Amino acid sequence: MRLDQVTAEIRPRGDLESVDLGLALVRRDFWRCLAGWWMALGLPGVVVGWCLWDWPLLFLLWFWWCKPAGSRMVLLQLSRRLFGEQPTWHALWRELPGAWLRRFFHRFVWVRFSPWMPVTLAVEELEGLRGADYQRRIGQLVRRGNGVVIWIYCMADLAALWFGLAIFGVVAMMIPDGQDAPWARALEEWNPATPLHLPVLLLRTACGCVMLAMSLTDIMLTGAGFGLYVNSRTWIDGWDVELAFRRMGERLTKGLGMLMLLGCLCLPTGVRAEAAAEAERTPRAVIEDVKAERDFRVHKVKLRVTQHQPIPISSFWGTLGGMLGWLLAAAAVALALGFLVWLVWKYRHVLVSRGGADQGARALAARVVMGLAVTPESLPQDIPGTAWSLWQQGRRQEALGLLYRGTIARTIELARVEIHEADTEGDCLRRIEAAGGLAHPGYFRGLTGVWIRLAYAGESPADAEVEGLCREWPFLERRSA
Repeated sequence: MRLDQVTAEIRPRGDLESVDLGLALVRRDFWRCLAGWWMALGLPGVVVGWCLWDWPLLFLLWFWWCKPAGSRMVLLQLSRRLFGEQPTWHALWRELPGAWLRRFFHRFVWVRFSPWMPVTLAVEELEGLRGADYQRRIGQLVRRGNGVVIWIYCMADLAALWFGLAIFGVVAMMIPDGQDAPWARALEEWNPATPLHLPVLLLRTACGCVMLAMSLTDIMLTGAGFGLYVNSRTWIDGWDVELAFRRMGERLTKGLGMLMLLGCLCLPTGVRAEAAAEAERTPRAVIEDVKAERDFRVHKVKLRVTQHQPIPISSFWGTLGGMLGWLLAAAAVALALGFLVWLVWKYRHVLVSRGGADQGARALAARVVMGLAVTPESLPQDIPGTAWSLWQQGRRQEALGLLYRGTIARTIELARVEIHEADTEGDCLRRIEAAGGLAHPGYFRGLTGVWIRLAYAGESPADAEVEGLCREWPFLERRSA
């Protein structure tokens, strides 16, 4: 890195200002960055896209997974351009194998989901560090701008998704009239009730738009990470101080030779002799004289530190085993209690049915079901006879409603079926079928079908069918107290 040829102002910046620096570097070479990004993913994308033509979502996942290859090409362009070099297209082509294969497992598998990738990629590519040196360097650089890099990493994918949908909308609007027949058929095939099951044409187009948006957002993300990297190096390595000293040295070098000549001519003879004698001294002698100064004396302080006895390995494993035993025992007790609670809840109807007369009297919890009164006081003594009389008078809805709510009321009263006020026709049918033969599920199933056809579909049943329901009424009349 030649700081004397840097093409941007190097100075300590805030986190967001350093992100602006990276975005400005991308805007300066936007088309070269975009071309380099697609150089890495264009040809492999065509090959994989041809193989996964019928699975667009799988191809989109592969494309997202391989974005670091394009990020490496963008980083190559930005870094060399910052330090005064414009990489040629031939140099970019030569870097393509390295962008894919260099540290493949580490970049594409091990740290693929790392939110610090925009910064760590610069450390890996520009400094060439590996192992412990790499980890130490990463620990230094991510201290500054840690929250910002995580934020922009998460927002980049969301921005790519929304931007891709916007591009999809623009493409849909730009289709000429008369050439949108395939799109019209695809829209007709699409069911809004299942919005995620898109036709293949719409899915391919949407995936292509999202991939284009990914390329645009990823080069901006790489630039922002590079700006954070440059700012961290400026704070840690003092790049701005080094540049200031270099500029100062360049200014002083111009007149330094003349000043030295004038100084030598103006010095007295004794001073010249002392300077000559000082020049004849060896470097070792000069170092020894400097080390003999008072400021360089070494002071030693002894501190007595009490050493703690290490915990025996056997005792440690014994303690760990005891803790694991307690945890397993607690887990077993919790599972047993949970199983017991599940059994009680599953067979609660058995406990309710054996709870005695008082509990049976309290089984009638619902007074209104689906807006129909089901209390014994709201029903006549002869329910089927009254219902048939109403049917013959032409009051069909009222007749079947009386027969239906009377059946529910008798089921609650005689069969002890727990029907709640919020239950629907299907819920009532399931509860009565679960109660068994005492609730007469076969009769209620036929009555429910007739009631649903009349109440919701407006289909009036035949007189013979209604007469059969009234004649086959399975419940005894309620005895008066």
